[in-house]
Amino acid sequence: MCGIFAYAGKDNCAQIIIDGLRSLEYRGYDSWGIALKSEDSITLRKNVGKVSEIGELESVEASMGIGHTRWATHGNVTIENSHPHYDSEKRVYVVHNGIIENVEELTEYVQGDVFYSQTDTEIIPKLIARFLQEVAFPDAVKKVVRLLKGNFAFVAIAADSDYLIAARNGSPIVAARQAGQFYISSDLQSLTHYSKKAYFINDGELLIYNHRTDVIDFYDFYNERYISKDLQEFDLGATDCEIGSYKHFMLKEIFEQPEKLKATLDANIERGAIRFGNVIDFSQFQEIQRIVIIACGTSWHAGLVAEYWLESLVRIPVEVEYASEFRYRNPVIDRNTLVIAISQSGETADTIAGIKEAKNDGAMVFSICNVPGSTIVRISDSVIFTQAGPEIGVASTKAFTTQLEVLFLLALSIAYQRQQLDKIEIKRYLKRLAEIPEKMRRVLANKEQIISIMQAHYTVSNALFLGRGVNYPIALEGALKLKEISYIHAEGYPAAEMKHGPIALIDRNMPTVFICIKDHSYDKVLSNIQEVKARDGIVIAVATEDDQRIGKLADHVVFIPETINELSPFLTVVPLQLLAYHIADRRGCDIDKPRNLAKSVTVE
Repeated sequence: MCGIFAYAGKDNCAQIIIDGLRSLEYRGYDSWGIALKSEDSITLRKNVGKVSEIGELESVEASMGIGHTRWATHGNVTIENSHPHYDSEKRVYVVHNGIIENVEELTEYVQGDVFYSQTDTEIIPKLIARFLQEVAFPDAVKKVVRLLKGNFAFVAIAADSDYLIAARNGSPIVAARQAGQFYISSDLQSLTHYSKKAYFINDGELLIYNHRTDVIDFYDFYNERYISKDLQEFDLGATDCEIGSYKHFMLKEIFEQPEKLKATLDANIERGAIRFGNVIDFSQFQEIQRIVIIACGTSWHAGLVAEYWLESLVRIPVEVEYASEFRYRNPVIDRNTLVIAISQSGETADTIAGIKEAKNDGAMVFSICNVPGSTIVRISDSVIFTQAGPEIGVASTKAFTTQLEVLFLLALSIAYQRQQLDKIEIKRYLKRLAEIPEKMRRVLANKEQIISIMQAHYTVSNALFLGRGVNYPIALEGALKLKEISYIHAEGYPAAEMKHGPIALIDRNMPTVFICIKDHSYDKVLSNIQEVKARDGIVIAVATEDDQRIGKLADHVVFIPETINELSPFLTVVPLQLLAYHIADRRGCDIDKPRNLAKSVTVE
């Protein structure tokens, strides 16, 4: 949440920072700002809304600068509350992500100073300026970071200093250098056009860059000592960050799913067997007595699907927890518990906190992530990477389905280690999994039918999504996608629970979306559909090809190819993604940057 981009070098400083902010805008787009340093002065420009043209800043001869895109936490969306923030004498400028929790007590250090914003950030430049009365700029920042409480990342510059300084304690920050040019960002993918190597900054660390000498130092402010750090290679695929011929990134990412599923499968299969490149010895899973999955949002829905797979294939108790609740309810965790953490970004604050809680209690933590080098990757005992590539659209699509694929492969692996499945059964499952990308392409080709459903119902105010078994989480995901990007209120339920409350909402103005595939609950779901029709409700069904009965009951049907029940979520979710997308597009919504949302939730 919020984006930071900073640069020091010989090129057009303003343009590079603006380009960096645009690449980060999916992380926050309430307001934006940029501060450019030239000689002994700093030029500031801030505005509300999305990043706009730099205009008069193009003529500013600046060799160093900082920029920010904001997702509001403290204070309304105003120019005054947008970043960068500065001290009263406009000597120090700071861009900041996260939350400073002890602002009130810190104001004692700057008594008499006037605050112009409602933000927690403003205290940082004021504190730095206060200590600049006693020590040099880097030492002033060292003093300040030891006073701050909360999760934060910030970058600071001073009008009379050649230093560009970044600090991290909970919120992500990375840096890169290439041919005498230096970059700092809150998101690795914004650096893909500039370098293939990065410095990964850990919690409790300062990056101190001297632009005049081109020297970088790293400082551990917990232990008050300098440390060494090397550049590490990364490859996120710069082309994934380009929209191509698609109208929105979300649509591009929906259509990328077949190839990303194939890439994820290929990366984890060797000679017909499952081989995870970054995984510890699977024999350790034989001692596990219980699995707890922690995640947030769409990743939590992936965990709910995995619960069905793990319990049915592995025969082990599984619990799926919201990471935000897990850490605060004193969970019962021990060394015989496997904790699986799922995060697209690898920087989700609540999931990171849950991992730390689990490790403190002695559990082994196994993570599924899309971003190499992210915090979750570095603090987990082991990790499997999805091969989704950078996901720009705020509403997750390809990250979700590749998470599902990794979770299914993980379930098969644990089942084999615990002798619940043999090699022949594993190969049979892998064969069916390999068929999914082509079947998904067939669903994606059915665009016109989705558009016709959209045209009939894009003006509704409410919608209900129902599914059973492994497709109940897909009903939740379908409802989430619709509300995220179209702003239509939508709820997901197990189909059988409709009679226990939601049925009171059924009328001819509220569509009900059923996932009604031919599985063991098929007849039960048909009965639920009849209950909706008996109350003049509108039924949209996702059903298996060649289903003759469903067409007689539903108002609209989207057919998907046949597959085994376990793998049906890969196909049932696609029509729901497309329906949400086309409804939001027809309503004129900002699909890639929906209001009030950010891609990576790095605050609690």
